[in-house]
Amino acid sequence: MAEKMLREALRSVSTSPSTPVLLVGPSGAGKQCAAELLHSMTYENGEDAPFVEVNCAALPAELVESELFGHEKGAFTDARATRRGLVDMADGGTLFLDELTELPERSQAKLLKFLDAMRFRRVGGDREIAVQLRIVAATNQDVVQVVASGKLREDLFHRISVFSIQVPALKDRREDIPDLARSFAAFFGRRVKKRVTGLTDGALQKLVRYDYPGNVRELRNIIERAVILTKATDITPDDIVIPRPEATAHSTEPAFFSVELSGNGEPRPAEYVEQAYVKRVLEHFGGKRMQAAQALGVSYPTFLRRLRDLGLDE
Repeated sequence: MAEKMLREALRSVSTSPSTPVLLVGPSGAGKQCAAELLHSMTYENGEDAPFVEVNCAALPAELVESELFGHEKGAFTDARATRRGLVDMADGGTLFLDELTELPERSQAKLLKFLDAMRFRRVGGDREIAVQLRIVAATNQDVVQVVASGKLREDLFHRISVFSIQVPALKDRREDIPDLARSFAAFFGRRVKKRVTGLTDGALQKLVRYDYPGNVRELRNIIERAVILTKATDITPDDIVIPRPEATAHSTEPAFFSVELSGNGEPRPAEYVEQAYVKRVLEHFGGKRMQAAQALGVSYPTFLRRLRDLGLDE
């Protein structure tokens, strides 16, 4: 539902290609994906429109204006040639400003002036250049608090948040996980030239239970790894590597062991459960069989025999 509402909001503003958009949400929630989706919706008729992205936190304070607006030859010591800025490069398309609140105050004033007129001057230049583009800004901070602290100009906030969209954390929109997972699986399947048609029900159940502290970015990484690991056309639970203990929506305590239902929703056979549990115990003790046997309360010879019976003796 949240994904549908997000798409509807993006679709609404896509009809106004010059309206600034502010995306607010936790790190990794998919703000850049939302910006790219808005760009594709805005120019879906085939226009060759540029999408230019910049992380404001990565720009050296003394070079922000030169990076954004460009500079003329000789404007400063190292300006050996005229250089176009990111604003110029994004003309006719979208400029995505990630981590907007990290812009220095002087640069915020310049950006506000540009937004009001859609005209700018390169550093060291005296000629005004007019462009047409959409500014999409993003932040993972509480914008109201950032404005109150003085880190972000209030007038810039009001100008750039003409259309503000909240991008919630992935754990707060679990219903979107299956569609996102399928989309990532198809994307990475094409990239690595593997025929990956989807995910099994068990794999989807495993994904939906996880809380994703890294949000959409973490889900993307998990699916990329799964596509590389899978030997089937559908990603299975065994292909899903969760980097942290699984968390469920009903418990804050990580479970030591769990088994997914089969693809048709039925419980797994007892031998399957035993094999999975023994593997989990071995993993817990770093493959040390003696410690695993002691933890399971069986003698070492009995444990070795059971490993052979379960096909885990290699």
